[in-house]
Amino acid sequence: MSVATSAKIFLVRALRWPKCAWGWRSCSTARSNPFPIVLCERRTPLRRSATISNERLQCGKEVNVALAAGRIDGVTLAPGESVSYHKLVGLPIKLRGFVEGLELRSGREAEGVGGGCCSVSNLLALLAIESGLDLVERHRHGLDLFPDHGRSVPFGCGATVFYPYADLKIRNPHDFPVRISLVIEDGNLKGQIQAPTDPSWRYQVVERDHHFSKEGDVWVRQNRICRQKVSPEGQILGEEEVLRNHGRCLYDPEAQD
Repeated sequence: MSVATSAKIFLVRALRWPKCAWGWRSCSTARSNPFPIVLCERRTPLRRSATISNERLQCGKEVNVALAAGRIDGVTLAPGESVSYHKLVGLPIKLRGFVEGLELRSGREAEGVGGGCCSVSNLLALLAIESGLDLVERHRHGLDLFPDHGRSVPFGCGATVFYPYADLKIRNPHDFPVRISLVIEDGNLKGQIQAPTDPSWRYQVVERDHHFSKEGDVWVRQNRICRQKVSPEGQILGEEEVLRNHGRCLYDPEAQD
């Protein structure tokens, strides 16, 4: 991508954010005290022992995750309001406290300022899905890095971000406000979507049409992510598709048990 093209994309986003030219009402980044009702909760470990090869970069990742999470924690979305990950977290540079951290680049471990922040965007996207929020903008990961050993959610529920091009934007379609909680607790990034009153329903994620296939010499993995609205009695009130995924595998699915 040329410098001119990069500058143009940056300028367009910068101009659109304050003017809300996408047609959605941006939240004022108002923060509130915790709401009593937890619509959904998820945790992701800051350390995965099998993937740590550089302690310095791992520690940097933890610093970056804490910084990014702290800039989002407590943000409240009124009905109809939307929020941008990039608008909240901002440019991940050293002047703003971010450090070199562990990140994945083309499927390989790499060093980058702000490395590791995708842990925050991944968790935020999953929380949005499980609380009935709209994903206004979401970019999927292009790679499936490892088999499903220990995976607690279906493949492809996260979101990648890259400032300022690939953003994550979520919108509150409910008739009540929601609060985002992101905190570091016991070595985990813990996230919640909270509400002031109990709407009685909850959402659950289901995977549809999951399969592996060969595209030339490359294995790819595909699925659809849907969410079901569930009543207090466990009755399925409805189902909607929220994501479609297509990722290149960095492993051989046929070699897995």
